[in-house]
Amino acid sequence: MLDRIEIDNFATIEHLSFELGPGFNIITGETGSGKSVLVQAMNLALGDRADLSMVRNGAKKALIQLTGTDRGEEFIITRELTAAGKSVAKVNGEIIPVNKLRAFCEPLVDVHGQYDNQTLLNPEHHITLLDRFGMKETEPALAAVQEAYQHYHEAKRSYDELIREEKESRRQQDFMQFEYDYITNLELTPGEDRELEEKLDLMRNSEHIFSAVSGAYDILQGDEGAVLSALSACMTALQGVASYSDDLSSASEEMTDLYYRLEDLSGSLRSVSESIQFSPEEIDAISSRLSSIEDAKRKYGMSVEEILAYAEELDQKLNLLVNMDEEIAVREAAMKDARTKLEEEADALHEIRVRIAERLKGAITEELRELAFAHAEFDVQLTRSESVHENGYDLVEFMIATNPGEPLRPLARIASGGEISRIMLAFKSVTGNHDQTETMIFDEIDTGISGHTALIVGRKMAALARHHQIVCITHLPQIAACGDDHYSIEKAVENGTSHTHIEHLTEEGKLRSLARLLTGDPDSDRALLAARDLLEQEKSIKQAL
Repeated sequence: MLDRIEIDNFATIEHLSFELGPGFNIITGETGSGKSVLVQAMNLALGDRADLSMVRNGAKKALIQLTGTDRGEEFIITRELTAAGKSVAKVNGEIIPVNKLRAFCEPLVDVHGQYDNQTLLNPEHHITLLDRFGMKETEPALAAVQEAYQHYHEAKRSYDELIREEKESRRQQDFMQFEYDYITNLELTPGEDRELEEKLDLMRNSEHIFSAVSGAYDILQGDEGAVLSALSACMTALQGVASYSDDLSSASEEMTDLYYRLEDLSGSLRSVSESIQFSPEEIDAISSRLSSIEDAKRKYGMSVEEILAYAEELDQKLNLLVNMDEEIAVREAAMKDARTKLEEEADALHEIRVRIAERLKGAITEELRELAFAHAEFDVQLTRSESVHENGYDLVEFMIATNPGEPLRPLARIASGGEISRIMLAFKSVTGNHDQTETMIFDEIDTGISGHTALIVGRKMAALARHHQIVCITHLPQIAACGDDHYSIEKAVENGTSHTHIEHLTEEGKLRSLARLLTGDPDSDRALLAARDLLEQEKSIKQAL
């Protein structure tokens, strides 16, 4: 909902600021007073194309700001035009492209009349309007179609991915088999390269290692001056006196422990020295094996463990190719089943839309009759698209003929802004409570109507204002009398320059404005009396709504 409009230095408007009411807002003024300028400024703020010539003569920039709320959240829309040719759009202080500004404003405000970018004129939105009209029936059916579409989309994606993978895999099958055979024939084991490197290092230094290990063993176990023999004598001596004191007992235990530890170490050294028996042939064999492993590591740029994992991956892909035809058949069947389900749900939704289209056709035609389209014909054209999408396969477009003998034409080809506005009013009157657009601005809705038809138009907008914020620019007293808040726009010449002003009218101001609209004379007693009767009549009718 729009709460406030501020305009600076835009065409004839030097400064204009006013607050809108939540219900039915009426704006009136003499021809040329600036009503169209006001609408242009609002269109610009809502994302219309910038016309830099609208910057007020002598000003550096024009600024239009709309303040409002959307589902309880406040928003501020700002549009600036500079005399230098720059256009800037902002939402809540953040600069955004104009196309994003339009996308932001589209669900908030519908402008009908001179403003061409509106929901009703875009055939892509017609299916949404139709579904909203019959939402109790279409909502569950549409949800079923969307769920079926999602399942079909996933099944088709899975099938297509497998087909692409199969083509690629078939192309690479010989290469993968060669790679797998090469790795398999290597008979690698995890950590094998590290074990072989350690063993080869040991073998290449075997003489030096054997000498050191044997020397250490001889010192421990040799015939002359053997360390273990000396330690055994020390251990026996201390064990004989250990009972005389705690210190001797502790020394005896440490000596005993040291003896047995050295004895174990001596055994290990003997084992190592006995195992150091390598032939040149064995060294060559290990070197050759390591060379083969290193060649594989360089080839793939991987470790032994990564090469084994790669081989496992190749094996899986090769096995999948063996079973590919069977898997393709499974996925294709799942895709066809999902497609069949989607078409069934889309057919059911289509039948619902056909019924709703007939009801909408009748309801809109009746509304158009009341809105001075006495001979209008309206139809909802449903055609089938080449493919099923998430909204079904229906393509919906509204067709209309406003004069006798004319063929039905797409609604978007209606040239008159006033006709478009009244047709939109017919839609809003029918779809009313289901429309999520909170603010609607009607310009030129009174073109070509008067008298009783004008009263009906005003009353329909008053009824619509119970659920939406309505802004209507009009020159008809019958429509103006139906409003909740009334604004008068005037243009005056001050110091040789045109200035546009707007005033929020009091009850007395409303009365005088209606009298001016009725007779051109706001001071005429007869006009004031007629205006008062009209206001009271419409107040009574609104109270009965």
